[in-house]
Amino acid sequence: MSAVPAPTTGRRVRASEKAIRAALNAIQSAGLPVDKVCVSGGQVEIHCRPVEGSTSTENDGGLEDW
Repeated sequence: MSAVPAPTTGRRVRASEKAIRAALNAIQSAGLPVDKVCVSGGQVEIHCRPVEGSTSTENDGGLEDW
């Protein structure tokens, strides 16, 4: 996902508290743990930690287990 550049109209852009809360509530309801939230003007980055106990899929080139 690519970041959308902030408009250069000279106006100040702020992230909406309501939008940030809605995103955090959606992440919480999905059961994902939030590691870090970064807010810079109108851009918001929400970093989630991996879910404990999840298995990572190994890239084995499509080989099947014997």
